[in-house]
Amino acid sequence: MNHKPQTTNHKPQTTNHKPQTTNHKPQTTNHKPQSSIIFKNSSKPENHFYLIIKGKTLSYNNFIKDSNIFHKNGDIIGLISSITNESYFSSIEAIEDCELLEIKIDNINKYSNNKLIKRISDYLLFVLEIWLSKYYNILINNKIDLYNKEDTLMMAEIYKNNGFEDASYKLCVSHINIFKDYEDCSYISEFLKYLKPVNKPIQIGKNIYKFFKGYCLYNELDISKDIYYIKSGKIGMYNIINSRQTVRFIYTTKYIVNYVNPKLEYKPLFITAIVLEDSIIEILSYDDLIKRLYHDSIFRMNYLKLNSTKIISTILKIKALNKKNIQEKIIVLIYSILKIETLFNYNKQIKLLYSAEDIKNMLNLKISHKKIYSLLKNINYIEINSFNYIIVIDSESYFIEYKNYTL
Repeated sequence: MNHKPQTTNHKPQTTNHKPQTTNHKPQTTNHKPQSSIIFKNSSKPENHFYLIIKGKTLSYNNFIKDSNIFHKNGDIIGLISSITNESYFSSIEAIEDCELLEIKIDNINKYSNNKLIKRISDYLLFVLEIWLSKYYNILINNKIDLYNKEDTLMMAEIYKNNGFEDASYKLCVSHINIFKDYEDCSYISEFLKYLKPVNKPIQIGKNIYKFFKGYCLYNELDISKDIYYIKSGKIGMYNIINSRQTVRFIYTTKYIVNYVNPKLEYKPLFITAIVLEDSIIEILSYDDLIKRLYHDSIFRMNYLKLNSTKIISTILKIKALNKKNIQEKIIVLIYSILKIETLFNYNKQIKLLYSAEDIKNMLNLKISHKKIYSLLKNINYIEINSFNYIIVIDSESYFIEYKNYTL
């Protein structure tokens, strides 16, 4: 008899708890009439983003032509700037009366809505593809190369000449495996004879391996569905553009390298991943990644921030390409590199694993190394070490001084 009142008294506590749980879900609905500006270019980000539940919006900006993006029911808007705390890079306007579901950034790590988490993840990967395709569309000299990769042997020779022999080796092997039934691959087989692959990785734990410097995880002809979580070390992402080796990103400890077969048709989206120093890497399947996003809130937030920062970095590269002054191009490009480098690296001084040659190729510059070094030395907070790599001696001051160059 005495136990029943206690049970009864407990129910209101359970009931009172529900609103708290609800607060962690995207329950706030906002009405935006047609022609209203939802987010304004260059303004400071809100602490929330929206899921469109009714209506359509248009995203547009002033730094790249033909970049209008339409959003409809089920699409996400405003997430990238909000999660990175970067100013909005585009304005978003309601082109119909809209009903928007407001989602607080602070509550992302509290959500148990797996469908929403996966939707956010898929959205970021697709948006990254869109902006990368725009970057390569500007960068590439021969627009045919947007759809057709350059000659395999030439690509393999470039990787070999840049010290990435394992990448050259595996590119040749991939070419033979793909085309041996359709063409004469003897010229590739002959080149392959003089290449030596890097030793295979050593397993040191469940799905955790030690990879050796120079090891090629996958190449532009060999699509990988694995996800690589860097426990320690560095991975460089490269491809051959304009007949030159070009860096996309370089990742270090805590970064997640996720390569999913691109949905777009742009061949430059295919990439070669190379281990730049002895590294400890956990290999995850896509299903493993999604499960970890569901259950590990810290991992989830880091993953979403990383993919959002990749997008911001790519947009900055586009802005760098569009600058008229060469030194301003370099300033904005280094700014874009630092956005990736400083995400999990809190050191004031940062050594970038980018050479003057990398800078030239990422901007498609036709100038001498001597000119590049001269321009770099005239940029505040930049030094060049004895190995010709770039040192940012004060990353915080660099961001402050050169912020206006990115607008």
